[in-house]
Amino acid sequence: MPHTARAHIDDHQHGGWAIVTSFIGAIIDGAARRVLEDERLGSSLTGKRAQPGDPHVQWLRGLLELPREVHSAPSDPARMFRSVRHWIGGLEDRGISGEWRLRLTLCEPLLFDTGDASDQFFGTPGDEVLWSITFSLQSVENPAAVLEAEDIWVLRGESCTIEGLRIDEPRELLLAELARAARLYKPLEAALAESEPTMVDLPTTKAYEFLREVAPLLEEQGFAIERPIWWDTPAARIGGRLSIDSPDLDPNAGANGTPGAVGAARLGLNALVSYEWNLAIGETPLTLREFENLANQKSPLVRINGQWVEVRPEDVKAAVEFIHENPGGQMKIGDALRMAFGGGMSQAGLPILGIDATGWAATLLSDMENRSLTMLEAPEGFLGTLRPYQQKGLSWLAFLDQIGLGPCLADDMGLGKTIQLIALLVLERNRYAESIAAGFEEAPVGPTLLVVPMSIVGNWIREARKFAPTLRLLVHHGSDRETGAEFVEQAGKHDVVITTYALANRDRDLLKKVEWHRVVLDEAQNIKNPSAKQSQAVRALAAPRRIALTGTPLENRLSELWSIMDFCNPGFLGTPGEFRRTFSIPVERYRDKQRAQQLRQLVQPFILRRLKTDPTVISDLPEKLESKEFCRLTTEQAQMYEATVKEMLGEVERAEGIRRRGIVLTTLIRLKQICNHPTLLLKETDDDEITIAEGVPQASRSGKCIRLLEMLDEVISAGDQALIFTQFRQMGHLLSGMIRHAFDRDVLFLHGGVPQKQREQMIERFQKADGTTPIFLLSLKAGGVGLNLTAASHVFHFDRWWNPAVENQATDRAFRIGQKKTVNVHKYMVGGTLEERIDQMIESKVALAQDIIGSGEDWLTELSTAQLRDVLQLRPDAYDEPADAFAPSDSDYEAD
Repeated sequence: MPHTARAHIDDHQHGGWAIVTSFIGAIIDGAARRVLEDERLGSSLTGKRAQPGDPHVQWLRGLLELPREVHSAPSDPARMFRSVRHWIGGLEDRGISGEWRLRLTLCEPLLFDTGDASDQFFGTPGDEVLWSITFSLQSVENPAAVLEAEDIWVLRGESCTIEGLRIDEPRELLLAELARAARLYKPLEAALAESEPTMVDLPTTKAYEFLREVAPLLEEQGFAIERPIWWDTPAARIGGRLSIDSPDLDPNAGANGTPGAVGAARLGLNALVSYEWNLAIGETPLTLREFENLANQKSPLVRINGQWVEVRPEDVKAAVEFIHENPGGQMKIGDALRMAFGGGMSQAGLPILGIDATGWAATLLSDMENRSLTMLEAPEGFLGTLRPYQQKGLSWLAFLDQIGLGPCLADDMGLGKTIQLIALLVLERNRYAESIAAGFEEAPVGPTLLVVPMSIVGNWIREARKFAPTLRLLVHHGSDRETGAEFVEQAGKHDVVITTYALANRDRDLLKKVEWHRVVLDEAQNIKNPSAKQSQAVRALAAPRRIALTGTPLENRLSELWSIMDFCNPGFLGTPGEFRRTFSIPVERYRDKQRAQQLRQLVQPFILRRLKTDPTVISDLPEKLESKEFCRLTTEQAQMYEATVKEMLGEVERAEGIRRRGIVLTTLIRLKQICNHPTLLLKETDDDEITIAEGVPQASRSGKCIRLLEMLDEVISAGDQALIFTQFRQMGHLLSGMIRHAFDRDVLFLHGGVPQKQREQMIERFQKADGTTPIFLLSLKAGGVGLNLTAASHVFHFDRWWNPAVENQATDRAFRIGQKKTVNVHKYMVGGTLEERIDQMIESKVALAQDIIGSGEDWLTELSTAQLRDVLQLRPDAYDEPADAFAPSDSDYEAD
């Protein structure tokens, strides 16, 4: 509009701009009312065709400022505001290229140390330093590809290539993007006045305004913002640090100071420690003078100890109130940990930045590498040598036992959790003997109850007899196990009583009659379901000492971690409901990194986790090479697969609730069986072992079987040995017959129905590695834990459990201490089917376990019908009619 059109002033002294805005307002008002009266939205404001809560109708009503009785505010005003801004931003000119965007980087002032140690702050109130925003162009596709403004103005051509990406006319694009950003942030207009803009300077107050208010707005409009790394972190704000003081402990003494004192009452989570609160910036404590100086600064950003800090008025006020209301005193160590790591913000609104400790509490809270533990040697009577990391593990177990806390030894599979515990059992009995010999009165060391899966009872007996033959063992298992008073009497005469998880629940009343010195859970992931009966049974056992051993403290859900930690230290993580509200929902549903960090800090003192892939832990293990073997369906398999999917989707559409879940799970199992071999679904054989005389189903009917026999031919030709895992017992029988017929070798098959004695014989035969039994078939549940099968250098997962932790446990039967070869892991799946899609989907589930330290197929039942269709639908490239040199011809077996 020309200036002359805006120069008019009417009789009411209204200028041209007021007239224009009045005109525009009237036009918008009229247009909004016409839309609301449009028949598409209803003939009136309450028209039937308007959808309830329609955000557009609500917005228009708000613009018209209708009476309260008919005005309904948007249910989420902030979301609507962002949506409108995004829509308006889409109308703006995005410049020449949509593949590159403007990046604004806020740079800190370049400051120099004055050398005055007494003055930790830069400047005084009123001083101003200049920050700067530098300009660059960043690739939308690859954020690492950046072209700085300084380089743009020295380019000779009209285009260039950065990180393999071409950018045309970068000068014009930079200016266009700056102009667009300047409409939202006026200080950028100064740069447009320059011929070759590269940056703009800002005073501290404007820099703070940019960080707090402007940057989010610019990001919504598609610009990239690079902030200082300290911004919006707890370390850059005023907070409180908890200081606790505890006495030093003699590493060789018990709680009452005697050499043994193994039977004495110990400290535990209820141990009292002295505490006080200190103000701090991150890990830097503040004196009263420093805090007063900080409070007197009139700048929202100040510098202390070389670090910029955000000073919010509400933080200063909260800090004064918090210190006044918390003068210090004594508290329980459990409460101190929960307050420092689990609280996040105190009731006064002050961020809690961490905890500082002295004495035994400092040892508890420091990480393993920095713990001031006195390293204990392998005790006398322990017939073995402890590796350095195992020596640390023993010292850590003994330390936590001394202060009355329950540890979770979560070393990777194969690193020797068993012998570390055996060493602890021998150690405490040696200390008891030393205490008695020194003239101290000590209560005898009571029995330790060891709860394990049934499949590894034999392994524990062998390991205990090998490393600690002096330990007295009692196995509470079998139909002839002792009961009643006789069992109580016998348990008191032994050092270790071994039982299974099933019997821990079945004989829970009997086990409660024994005064246990300690309860130990091996493969503690067996209690990952807190509401399961066996989980409740073992947590209900009374014992002053508790230890959990597991290679997978967390597989899929944080509730699993809660269950194990609640066994080790009852009540420490609160009730299941409190834990779910505080950690499970924020971390699992909303990926809250701060809550995840708080949980990590809470459990870190009680969990010792070492990985065999860490070179600082162990250097004599070979590599593990994993590969995915993609197979194809035969025509028969493809037809069965498509028919099964079609039938299931039709039933799912008509089903709800638990029936729908049942249909989905049943179909998933059927599809797995089809991908393995048609025989599984057609029930052409029973579960009895198939012999050559009974006929072997043709391998040519299954793409997986074809590929497996091909690869096994190479394994056997090279003189290697292999483990093959399957979750279907019938599939194990089928493979056993196929492999035996193809290679004329005896095949071992371990499943849940194999007696203990025969199981031991199988392991011994395979470990001989004499070439007579190079292939060991195992059902995943029966052979996935507790076995040492280092004679194998190949591991085949014939069908997937869809749980990485379970698969890794199975792989660790071969990839463990004693292995001298590189372990090759082959994970089978049929491309173009649910097996490939679910393999892609579970990748995101692995991250949860890694950050803090669903089970099976249950999580898949929650998918919508459309999602199920996408997961299960068969792609055309998933099948063909393959030929197989190993498949018997029709003339070989008439029964086929």
